[in-house]
Amino acid sequence: MKWYIKLQIKMFNRHLNDFGVPPLFAYPILLTLFVLSSNFIFYTLEDYAAYGYLLLFISVLIKLSEKKRNDFLKLNFTKKLYNKLRIIENLVISIPFVLYFIYQSEYIFLVYVFISILILSKLITKISSSVVIPTPFGKKPFEFPLGFRNSFYMFPILYWLTYKSIEVGNFNLGIFSLLLLFVTLTTYYSKMENEFYVWSFQYSAEEFLFKKIKIGVLYASILSIPISIFLAFFFSHYILIIVVFNLLCFLYYIQAIIAKYCDFPKKMNLPSSMIFVASLALPPFVLFTFGYFYKKSIQKLKSILHDKH
Repeated sequence: MKWYIKLQIKMFNRHLNDFGVPPLFAYPILLTLFVLSSNFIFYTLEDYAAYGYLLLFISVLIKLSEKKRNDFLKLNFTKKLYNKLRIIENLVISIPFVLYFIYQSEYIFLVYVFISILILSKLITKISSSVVIPTPFGKKPFEFPLGFRNSFYMFPILYWLTYKSIEVGNFNLGIFSLLLLFVTLTTYYSKMENEFYVWSFQYSAEEFLFKKIKIGVLYASILSIPISIFLAFFFSHYILIIVVFNLLCFLYYIQAIIAKYCDFPKKMNLPSSMIFVASLALPPFVLFTFGYFYKKSIQKLKSILHDKH
């Protein structure tokens, strides 16, 4: 079991190095981002923050239930060691969440955390691989059908949060559900396709990006409009905030689609990632970063599509 844990640590550190951030600097940065994100959740959701935080924790644990990954573990460990390893993994993931729950004096939720650790280590791995999750999206581009199938469990949670925001009259909770929706959709564009896949399209670089943006915005609208409509109807006095928030979410979402290709076929490097994060922290900055990512992505795509145009 020790070799597997060491292997995971080495692989994670290698990913950090490939990303351009030495582990010595990456871990403090990740810790800071975790604390800031946790503070944001508790500030935004107020009375329901602990429940939202628990749902976030559960969604992270579910990621560990990916079938191929667990098939690999079952092939390399006995049933006893496999069950032990799954619990250890869940415990390690839970440490920052547990510490933050203690910081917030939400001690009762520690019980829910440990119950989740035990249940998910047993039950999640039993989901049948033969079940194909239907999606309302086409096969092309691949990001949405693939991303939706990997995160389908998030959408009942998001729409439930919207319902609760209306039920208890908490507008911040509804806005949080909309924000979490766009964060989920943005993660769909973190997976890089093969260079040949891009080369096979009969488009110019500009046409390729426009198609990606057009379909991405259409699919994102299908999922986000219900939340926005209900929030606008029940919180009509906040309608201007809802409109502005939607515009910002779509702006950053489109920027994420474009930025995906700024260092293609590799993932975004450290400088590009820092620029993207800076635009999130300073919204007016997005007016400059949007153009930066667009020009850089067009240059990268032209080098791949040049023989057709």
